Amino acid sequence: MVANKNAISALAQNRVELEEQTHTKLLQAITRIKNGVPETFKLKPAGKVTGIQLAKEAGVSRASLYGNHKIFLEELIKINSKRSLSVSAKRKLTEKKAETDKEIIKQLSNSRELLAQENYRINEENKRLKREIENLNSQLYSAGNVIPGKFNRDSKT
Repeated sequence: MVANKNAISALAQNRVELEEQTHTKLLQAITRIKNGVPETFKLKPAGKVTGIQLAKEAGVSRASLYGNHKIFLEELIKINSKRSLSVSAKRKLTEKKAETDKEIIKQLSNSRELLAQENYRINEENKRLKREIENLNSQLYSAGNVIPGKFNRDSKT
């Protein structure tokens, strides 16, 4: 009878030690997953980590995980929601940048349009001034006072 009690006590102690080892393995696996460096699978940018992947990462049975260590499943849910938020935040940031870029492009297009209009106005003004210079030159030439293209300082007329 004493032998049975000792055997039962040894089995109970062994079970406790195994549960502690399983707990430690799961804790290490969940830490690796949280840090983004699992050893047995590759994290997908938008994918969630499953309980099966956690069990494989820890090297423990799914039954043990789902039966005796549900706290790690709850932690896995938190990790997955944070990963989803970070993917969602990145998506929002990308969308915001795209909207900002569109606004900048719109402003630059408007500026380009205004510059084109100003350029056209200046070119027309330039043409008008050239015509005016030609008219003044022809008036001076017809008056006989100045030879076109030359400026005479010593002229007394």
